[in-house]
Amino acid sequence: MSDSAHEGRAPASSTEGSGFGLAMSACLRAQADREPRNWFQRLRGASPLSVEARKVYAHAVTELESAVALAALGSDWVVASVAVEHDPSAGTDHVVLGPAGVFVVFSRRHPHARAVTAGRMILINGHRVAYVRDATTLAERLTESFTNLGAPSVRVHPLVALTGTSELVRGRMKASVPVLALKDLAAWLIRQDRVYSRAQVAALAPVAGRLSGWIVRPAVTGASVRLTARFERLRTEVDAARRRYRLWVAVGGVVALAATAAMVAFAIPAIVALTAG
Repeated sequence: MSDSAHEGRAPASSTEGSGFGLAMSACLRAQADREPRNWFQRLRGASPLSVEARKVYAHAVTELESAVALAALGSDWVVASVAVEHDPSAGTDHVVLGPAGVFVVFSRRHPHARAVTAGRMILINGHRVAYVRDATTLAERLTESFTNLGAPSVRVHPLVALTGTSELVRGRMKASVPVLALKDLAAWLIRQDRVYSRAQVAALAPVAGRLSGWIVRPAVTGASVRLTARFERLRTEVDAARRRYRLWVAVGGVVALAATAAMVAFAIPAIVALTAG
């Protein structure tokens, strides 16, 4: 978008409906109908996002960041994504299968927030969230699904991955579910003890592909690369607008402070003269 969405409405790509890029595609579709910003809107840092695109934008960013983080696992791992569009306010979840076992990655984005873990509790800027409980429940459901699909030995382990947080603090009580920064996820998984051989992973991959509501992500395709490139352009514009807006707010604060100081400097002598008289 330059405003780059106005290269015209994008045709539906082969990634749409494949379990990868659903939120990014939805965001770009919503953005395609937005009128380009005028020069004054760009100058003052007005957001390039349409109202509808704004609703799904944070989810799309999480989707992109999760895909990038999980790509670092390499070819020894299989990744399955949610296969249907769901509540855009939700995060991006993935099932990952590899040498260290089967995990469900429960990803949530909290820009510039402080996260604290304590047992089954996670606090985001002091507010309790139920991510440990929700990730555990999802893992139990997926374990049952594997059993129903003929893989009763599989146990799905829950993981909570946070992105955008400015700080992740470990409390004294050890978290009952691993809570990681998304950027550290691949390294953490690769460090875990091996429980499956390559042949076992290959045998379980088709089972993961039959999980209801999930689809094993295909290898990188030209369509997926184009989709992420288009969304990255939009993200660059959004970030630039936010920086410009914050700059104007900061300048406005300085001007207001200077004006207040000048007013006080002018008023004090007048008050002194008045009281002296």
